[in-house]
Amino acid sequence: MAGKFELKKGKTGKFSFNLKSGNGQVVFTSQTYDNKRSATAGIASVKKNASKDGSYERKTSTKKQPYFVMKATNGQVIGKSQMYSNSVSMEKGIKSVGLNAPSADTVDLTVEAPKKKAAPKKAKAAPKKKAAAKKVKAAPKKAAKKVVKKAKAAPKKAKAAAKKVVKKAKAAPKKAKAAAKKVVKKAPAKKKAPAKAKKK
Repeated sequence: MAGKFELKKGKTGKFSFNLKSGNGQVVFTSQTYDNKRSATAGIASVKKNASKDGSYERKTSTKKQPYFVMKATNGQVIGKSQMYSNSVSMEKGIKSVGLNAPSADTVDLTVEAPKKKAAPKKAKAAPKKKAAAKKVKAAPKKAAKKVVKKAKAAPKKAKAAAKKVVKKAKAAPKKAKAAAKKVVKKAPAKKKAPAKAKKK
């Protein structure tokens, strides 16, 4: 897998880049630049000088860790490597820069991803359609409940009607007796037969 340059912008607004090997390990880090154009020119300079052994300056840190610095033809420092545990590892790092830098692509991490477009307004109407669908689904249930209530109420009404009929039936004999009494009262009294004359 080929190496790559990653161009990035720091919190201070300055630019820098890293050269990564094929396995994703950072092998070279640039100095900081005031603008993107200068940082891009720095990448071009690394590609140009990577294969020249004279461009590398071997150094040792205060903790006695070896590292290297790359310089342009005018002597300006382009960037430096990570710290290595020994000089052999440092030489491998130099070799890695020489192999990866000349053909490495640049990944610009300073470019912002395009913002997502706002969802169309029609999408907001979706909940209303759902609510309408719920009402449609609920309608048969409501109708069924009403039918059940009416069906339950029907026997009660029938019982009440039957009670009325029974009451009327019970009251009928009483009314009939009362009517008979009235008829009896209105009927003319029977005349007594005349007494037969006694024989002398």
